[in-house]
Amino acid sequence: MRRREVSGHKLATHLAILQEATSDVNLKRAAVLKALCIYLGEDVGHLIREYKDIEGDGIQRDLQKSTMGIDVINKEGGEIGAHDDIGIYVEGVILLDNIGSVAQACAMMLRVMYVLNMAYPKELKYSYEFIQKVLLQMDGERLSPKVLGLKNKIIAGL
Repeated sequence: MRRREVSGHKLATHLAILQEATSDVNLKRAAVLKALCIYLGEDVGHLIREYKDIEGDGIQRDLQKSTMGIDVINKEGGEIGAHDDIGIYVEGVILLDNIGSVAQACAMMLRVMYVLNMAYPKELKYSYEFIQKVLLQMDGERLSPKVLGLKNKIIAGL
């Protein structure tokens, strides 16, 4: 399969969650964040790292390989969206945990980056640009072509 086909399949998987009448709102918000990354050609794993509850020490070692992100520890054998913990890590150190949802963790991570005066991770440049400049309407005068294209498609669809 070509890369575009793989991205389309991944995107369709997350968008299907939005169509489900029974999905809870937090699951839908997480699906939107994941779909945003995929649509903009970024790896969701750089934003959200998901683990099974039984992985233990392997989680900490894995987090040290990444600059920052959201870690989600799923309940072993639990339903989709059943989490034991959601947290934010920076350079392998968990800064916040027991966050209620992936969307809340994403919002808190933006705050952490702002407070610590950190640059966006280059792997998520477009996703964070979209969230900051389009959704939050902060400093949105200049957009990258990729983000501007998505913004225009959204506006045209309304």
